[in-house]
Amino acid sequence: MEAYKYSKIKDAVALKNGVRLHGFFDERINALISGLFLRVDMTAVVDFYRYRLNRFAAGEFFGKLMRAACMIYGYTKNAELKTVIDRAAADIMSLQDEDGDISTSPKEQQPNGSGGADLWERKYVLLGLWEYYAATGCEAALDCMMKLALYTARQVGDPPKTPITETGWAFCGIESSSILEPVVKLYNLTGEPELLRLASHIVGSGACSRGNMFEAILAGKDPKDVGSNGIPEQSIAKAYEMMSCFEGLLEYYRATGIEKYKKCAEIFIDKINIQEITYLGSGGADKPYNLGPGTGEQWNYTYYEQANPDIELSMETCVTVTYMKLMLNYYRLTGDPALIDKIEVSMYNALSGAMKPDGSFFDYFPKFNGTRSTKVNFSYDVGGMPLSCCTANGPAGMAIIPYMTYCDRGGRLLVNLYVPSECEKLKIETDYPESGAVALTVLCGGEYEIALRIPAFCRGFSLSHGYTSDGGYAVMKKKWQKGERITLDLDMPLICHECPQSVNPGAKDLVLYTYGPLVLAADKSVEPDFDKPVRAVPGVRENAVMENSAVKVDGVVLIPYHKAGATWDERTEYKCWLKAAR
Repeated sequence: MEAYKYSKIKDAVALKNGVRLHGFFDERINALISGLFLRVDMTAVVDFYRYRLNRFAAGEFFGKLMRAACMIYGYTKNAELKTVIDRAAADIMSLQDEDGDISTSPKEQQPNGSGGADLWERKYVLLGLWEYYAATGCEAALDCMMKLALYTARQVGDPPKTPITETGWAFCGIESSSILEPVVKLYNLTGEPELLRLASHIVGSGACSRGNMFEAILAGKDPKDVGSNGIPEQSIAKAYEMMSCFEGLLEYYRATGIEKYKKCAEIFIDKINIQEITYLGSGGADKPYNLGPGTGEQWNYTYYEQANPDIELSMETCVTVTYMKLMLNYYRLTGDPALIDKIEVSMYNALSGAMKPDGSFFDYFPKFNGTRSTKVNFSYDVGGMPLSCCTANGPAGMAIIPYMTYCDRGGRLLVNLYVPSECEKLKIETDYPESGAVALTVLCGGEYEIALRIPAFCRGFSLSHGYTSDGGYAVMKKKWQKGERITLDLDMPLICHECPQSVNPGAKDLVLYTYGPLVLAADKSVEPDFDKPVRAVPGVRENAVMENSAVKVDGVVLIPYHKAGATWDERTEYKCWLKAAR
């Protein structure tokens, strides 16, 4: 579909047709089909709407699952998955009232029923049906979305309608304001002026009753301090919901071309990357600054505090996925491969480490040190299956990987991820990131540009063809011959990192190792002395090589974080932050 027909801004375009992944991520994506999407009872998911059960945020499950399932179907073309999404889409659409209403809450409580989650749930209905429409071209889905969005526009807005900042459950309208994303997407597709009016109301409100969030960021306020009233227990800097609003703000910029909003998103993204995102590629925590609702899920200067031993809950998987989506959204606007660097860290560490290999579950709060956990903060029994928000949302992180591996920008083929894969023009063979050796084979002859992302961690690389450097890409332009080979060898540094400055003295003298984009861990099943102090000297280890998914350094055997904790119990307890012997 022409998703941005009425947009004033043109994006880099993800290549979809002919893209196939091989190996680890393809296996994980297919595990989600068998382990989750073919097991979960989507009829029971839709029942929250069918019977207007009016239960807090239960309606989010439909859209979260539907969004990821449709994206994965678009990649795999799995026939069984197609049956699942067709039935689920038909089921939810059959419930729409004549006036456009689809809600889990009764009309008299709208637009703020279901414990304040009414608009949040509608957002996910729209996002789920958006991906269904993208995957299948079903016009009935587009019609359903438009009716629901216009129904919402009749309820929400300047008085006498209900202002967006007077809705939500705990975050002063931030959670509800995230409906901005699908509303503006629909405007950019259809040009319907009522949708732009609703979007303008949300943006103009600043998405927060405790002060305009967008103006606060433009004025230099840190994300953790947005909406602060000085009482830590009443903080509202909810990482997931806040990033969702900025996804919507980027869509609003596409619709209007107003540079102020792109600048606002840029400032926000820069701040969270500096202040909040950990080495694992996620953020948010239960302390030390913000102690309000959504325990473990608020901005807390998490980058600086990531080794703070007082933190118990941190890096919600919903935060990981939304962060990846926000970085990809901004990448499509800017073409800046540094944003792909960020996503790569998340997908290899926080996301992959959170997912059970069978696809049935995502860890709610992945840890640097400890074991994988099936403990959740928010879940419902859905047809006999315990379903958490993170298990429903985690698959979307995996689902975007095929859609970012290759992109096109002005006729230039951008190679963003070095995963074993192929598209119509190229094939990649590699064991990256365990080594930096990448072999590419040209599948389609002709004259065009191929641009290879050079990760920021690389201190050097070698390339078999002449190239020019362009903003983090090595660009080769020539008349390619079918079957021609390109070889790329990326430097893969092993680095010992000191703990960032923390308010907790207990974080002092802790170190963490990375190898390329991988965070490394000492796992008890591999390294029995996994918790012993290491004689670490911060900096780069020269000539370090990973063999059989392990590297020995400073007297300890380390493995990739996503492979640690494999038994999800004490047998594979692991540590990323290690005590440095001084």
